[in-house]
Parts: sequence; C-alpha cells; structure tokens
Amino acid sequence: MSRLHVLIAGGGVGGLCLAQGLRRAGVSVAVYEREGDGIHRAGYRLTMNADGGEGLRACLPEDLYELYLQTSRKTPPHQRAVVLDRDCNELSSAGHLGPPNEGPRPHTAIDRRVLRQILLGRLGDAVHGGAAATGFEATEDGVRLHLADGTTAEGDVLVAADGVGSAIRRQLLPGVEIIPADVGGLGLFARSPLTPEVLAELPDVLLDGFVIARDERGGMLAIGAYDPRQPVAEAAAQLAPDIHVDPVDPYMMISGGVAPGVTIPAPADWTAETPRAVHEGMRAVVADWHPSLRGLVERIDLDTLFWFPFRRLDPTPAWPTTRVTLLGDAIHAMMPTRGQGANMALRDAGILAGRLAAAARGEQDLLEAIAAHEAAMRDYVYPIMDLSSDHGRFGGGGLRPEGAAS
Repeated sequence: MSRLHVLIAGGGVGGLCLAQGLRRAGVSVAVYEREGDGIHRAGYRLTMNADGGEGLRACLPEDLYELYLQTSRKTPPHQRAVVLDRDCNELSSAGHLGPPNEGPRPHTAIDRRVLRQILLGRLGDAVHGGAAATGFEATEDGVRLHLADGTTAEGDVLVAADGVGSAIRRQLLPGVEIIPADVGGLGLFARSPLTPEVLAELPDVLLDGFVIARDERGGMLAIGAYDPRQPVAEAAAQLAPDIHVDPVDPYMMISGGVAPGVTIPAPADWTAETPRAVHEGMRAVVADWHPSLRGLVERIDLDTLFWFPFRRLDPTPAWPTTRVTLLGDAIHAMMPTRGQGANMALRDAGILAGRLAAAARGEQDLLEAIAAHEAAMRDYVYPIMDLSSDHGRFGGGGLRPEGAAS
C-alpha cells in the first residue's frame, strides 16, 4: 500500500466515521476539530436508518459497531414518522427513508453524544481538538490545511467535514449560499426522563419511530424516545472497556412546543432565567393536551433545554475534482424534516473511506476515487435534500401519506 495521509477538517459524526474507516483500512489520517472535546450541542437523539447504519458498519471495528447497535434504541412498535392530534389520535404517517431496515436489531436511533464517543474510540492522537480549520492551499503533491492558531498540516487529501459553515467549502466553492432554515419551534430541544413508570403509562403510538403532535392553534411538539437495548455504561464495559462512553439514562427528546408568534432568544442571548421562561411557555401550549404529552413537557429537565438555529444549503452543481473534497453538512446541509442529515454524512463517510482505501492500495487513481465519491453523493443525497425541504408537509406537522394530493 502506498503511503496516503488524509486530513479531515471537522470532528462531527461524518468526519469521525471517515477517520475510523480509514484507520481500519490502514490509511493514515488526522482530524482537526474546532471544539475541545469534539461534542457540539446540536440536538440529542439521532434517528438512524440503513444508509447511516451501513456507513457505520463499513467503517467501525466490529466491537465498536456492536456497541453502536447495543446502545441504539430498542426497536419501536413501528419504524415510521406519525402525526397525532393533541389527544394522541393518529392523523397520518409515513415510513422512514432509506434501504430496507429489518432484522432482529434494525437501525433505530442513538444518542448523539454516545455515538460521538463511540466514533472517537481508539482514534487517540489522530484527533486534534481546539484546531479550527480556516482555509487551505494546494502544494506540489498534496494540500496544506491552515488552522486558526496559525499552524498548518500537510497531507495528500483534505476532506471538509466541518459543517454548514465550512471554511473549506467557502474557499473551494465560494458561490455556495448558506440559507436560514425556518423550522419554527422545532429548533428548541429538551430531554424528558423516561423512567419505567413513565414508559408504562405512555400510549404505544408515542413510542413509534418519530412522533409529531399538533393542535388546531398551531402548537406542535416533535418527540422521539431513546431507551437503549442495553444500558449504555453496561454495554461499553462489556464490549469496549478501553473506550470512554458517558452513561445516558433513557429519555424522550422533545422539540418544539412554542406558541405561534413567540420568538425564542438567540443562543447568545440566553440567560440563567431563559430556560425556565421558555419552559413555562411550553407548558402553556400543551395545557389542554393528552395527559401523557403534557406530562412529558412538565418533566423536562431545564438543564437540557436549548435553542439551535438551523441553516441549510441548496444542491451545488458538480465542481472540478481536486484533492479537496467534502462530506455531510459541509456540502449538503438540509432541513431536519426527515432526520436525514447524520445518515447522509455517515453514508458519505462509508463510501469515501472505501474509495480512498482503494486508491491507497493502488487499485484506483486518487482523483478518480474522489470523483466517484462526489458523484455518488450528488446522485443519492441531492434528491433527499429536495424532499427534506418540504418542511410544511413533514417537519411542520402537516404529514400526508406518500402520493397524496397537495
């Protein structure tokens, strides 16, 4: 195998999954992440499907992939998105996107932090925290990455996995516009504990794959359970005792619950009193809803409440292939409507890891390998970006069955 060194800007799930896949294939890799611990506060529970899950299977060592499966959510009553009224009556539903996702342990959902910590497992000093990418330059036979502290790193390939605000994309594709993504109150996130007593009292429909509840006044909640197949700490100790994974108790992720016309302060403007005031507003929205929905909101842990402003991109026409490429939100950030962002980043990582490994083995020209990844990404992901942009139908609580008239 020829010596190939890959630089990855960004230590999100896509960048770390790619690093794992390259390391597994014997390819040298270094990840540069702006946050010190590589953990962003951008949500809690990630809905997984076969696209993302198979990307993980392609990249992770067998024991870490098993840890992912065991710390994923128990298989729900139905793997679907469902819309309910405020009394938990079903209005409509649709199946999740992606390839067939069946078997005794299908891909379900996982806690974002747990997945990040699994993906960090054994990467060691290949991950450089507090190292924000600011730009790059081509060298005679590779690429040089520039970092915010004034240092540089050199490699054969640079992969931008640094999110929707990617500094690498901004230089490579300066015409790409970042678009604010209006998701209403669904930018508000919180966790509500799922104790055995709470779980026993919830209607089964609230434990489906992903649930949106709404009322005639415009109030809306999106909820998704995280109750792992095996307790997180127990699974980590049994399957991969050499890596650190924080224990996580079961919870219901709650998003939304903002009355129409109410403006939530920007993240930088939150004070110590903001969570309590926001929570009071959420309780008012669901005051006359089904007791189970109302109880989930009332039991929200205020320390987990935060606001995340989403942004998205439009599909970018094909660009000339170079030694600098992109994956995940850095090139196809989309509305959270169908829960596809992380899955598409992980799919990208699995494909790109395989292509770069083939180039390192001399089985494929390097630029041809990168071009194949980019073409596969555009062909598969861009239609999903378009589908996710229909927020009013799905994430807006107006879900209609596939094929129904507008």
